[in-house]
Amino acid sequence: MRAPHDGRPGRNALWFDEAVTATGSVVLLHGVQSSRSTWWRVEQDLSDLGWDVHALDLLGHGSRTYAGTADLTLDDLARDVWEQVPQPVDLVVGHSLGAVVALAVARLKVNRCGRVVIEDPPGLAGSLDPRDEAANVERSVRAARDDPAGTIETLLAENRLWSRVDAEKVVESRRVLDLDTVGRFLRTNRWDLQALVAECPVPVRLLAATDNTALIDPDRTALFEALPPPDSVVISSGHSIHRDRPALWLQHVLRFADAG
Repeated sequence: MRAPHDGRPGRNALWFDEAVTATGSVVLLHGVQSSRSTWWRVEQDLSDLGWDVHALDLLGHGSRTYAGTADLTLDDLARDVWEQVPQPVDLVVGHSLGAVVALAVARLKVNRCGRVVIEDPPGLAGSLDPRDEAANVERSVRAARDDPAGTIETLLAENRLWSRVDAEKVVESRRVLDLDTVGRFLRTNRWDLQALVAECPVPVRLLAATDNTALIDPDRTALFEALPPPDSVVISSGHSIHRDRPALWLQHVLRFADAG
């Protein structure tokens, strides 16, 4: 159980304009081959700022095993989120695949989620193919299992803004991934990102990366048109904005929450 917040800034707390005052409950959903540990920094910041934070593992990731016999679906992932957090929440934030799950979560349980933030979501209307991602995940997982120390150094070289903790948690997440379940999910599932956003029953804010982004045209342009500023924000960052630019990520998420 988390100790009551005493109003004092924690060691890692980030403070912004006093006009940003919203607090409440937030669910954080990671991307493919990651886990809840990806949120370690912003989870602490949100908690220090008074938020009730639920950083979750998706099925097949981290500690969340999938016992079903059928191939995992997007709705399975969404239903499992509500099994872990049965009460209504003010905000659901998802990164990459977690962003797609966040949209499905809001659709699945209307009136249980107040707002959704999607961080660099993958759209499938262009050249992005989940089957290619499945092959990439398999290679990444095998590398992390065969050479964890080397993989950490490679991640740090490729992601200059990451801390060593970020790289270590990536390797840890890849090593425990249920590769069969997640690989089948990527090979058998398709989603329409534009439709998921258009049909979302609650307000949505898009955080889009500039480098190594998963959000490519035509989905990228379509989402910017559907979510004009301030509901779409481009951040100079790699795909993992919350790792590359955590202060900007936190600022935009809090401002969106405050607007409600």
